[in-house]
Formats: sequence, structure tokens, C-alpha cells
Amino acid sequence: MKNLRKPIIISLSVILCAGILWGAYMYKIQQDNIEKQNICEDDELVLKLIEQNINPFSKFKFIKKRNADCNMLLINNKEKALKSQDDKYCSILDSSTVSIILLVNTYVHEMYDRENASKEFKTTIPLMTPYNYCPKYFDHMITLIKLKKRLGL
Repeated sequence: MKNLRKPIIISLSVILCAGILWGAYMYKIQQDNIEKQNICEDDELVLKLIEQNINPFSKFKFIKKRNADCNMLLINNKEKALKSQDDKYCSILDSSTVSIILLVNTYVHEMYDRENASKEFKTTIPLMTPYNYCPKYFDHMITLIKLKKRLGL
């Protein structure tokens, strides 16, 4: 029985190490997939990712990425939206409004960084202007202006 103890301990250690390495590898693959994916309009994925990552910097990373993805969609679809004024582009405006509100609130309330919050407003609001034909455009702008005034930005 004594002769079997050492090989069993070594085997369990190897299995445990392999499991840890496999878990880290799978986590890395998942993070790489998320980095490549545009999460602007995927509200369910954003909520799931924020809930899974309790670390506030991980939450901020996802919130910041979502806002950057929304800004990218606003830029990439600007010409098409101006030409066609199709309502299918209005969902980008809706998602962008939600993402900028979440990002600015995170900057102000959790990171106490009013300067970067103000910069985000100055960057995002002009990108939304070409979508002024959307039915909710003015409602979104009023919401953003009220938020900006309330936060003193």
C-alpha cells in the first residue's frame, strides 16, 4: 500500500495541473472571441459578461469595449444611414445611447473621473448626429443632455 501512495499523489497532481491549464486555455479562447466580436447591440451578452466578471476593472473593460464598438458601428454605417435613412440603423443609435450612459455613469460614480466622462460625450454625440432622422433621436439627445447637466459635465 505504501508503494502505491506516491504514484497516486503524482497522478492526481498531474491531473489537477492539466485541469487548471485546460481551464485557463478555454478562458483565453473565450476572451479572444469576445474581443473580436462587436458587442454593441448584443445587450444580453453584455449583461452576462458584466455579471460574470465581478472585478470592477473587467466590467469597465466590457463597458468601454461596448461603447467603442457602438462608435465604430456609428462611423461605419454613417454613409448608408445618410443615403437611405433606413430605420434599421436606428437600433445602432439606441444601443449607442445606452452604452454611453453606462460608460459615463461608470466613469463618474465608480471611477470618479469626470474628465474622461466628458471626453466620451464629446466623442460620441457628434457620431450620433447623422442618425437624426431616427424617431427616438431627439429623445436620446434630451436624455444625454439631462445626464450631462445632472453630472455637471
